[in-house]
Amino acid sequence: MTMQIREFKNFNDVLMIQNPKRSFKMHKIDRPGTIIPVAPHLQIKKKYNTLIESISCGGALLNFSPYIDLPRNFFLVIMGSSEEIGSTMVRREKDRMMIKFNMFLDAGYLQTIVGGVSIEELEAI
Repeated sequence: MTMQIREFKNFNDVLMIQNPKRSFKMHKIDRPGTIIPVAPHLQIKKKYNTLIESISCGGALLNFSPYIDLPRNFFLVIMGSSEEIGSTMVRREKDRMMIKFNMFLDAGYLQTIVGGVSIEELEAI
């Protein structure tokens, strides 16, 4: 069984319990991004393309090749932004990868990335 959005919701629910003053609204963005693994001595050897399916201020659900090995920690760059977001892999199944951000995204920055409605709002329609 492939990883579903429901599991990403559960992940965000856990973050919300741990950090009750934050909003963990999920946003479906289907936006290209780049994964930058960092080698020893902070060298960047390769960059990999990915599709960011959903995002919240605490993490994201990525569509990424299951045939490429990645370190647990890496940087994520969202298309249209120059920010390198420190990320940690939480779970990986086939072509889906759940990540958490090493620091919560600022609400203003997240809004500029999303620019639309959240998954919860879409499901209510």
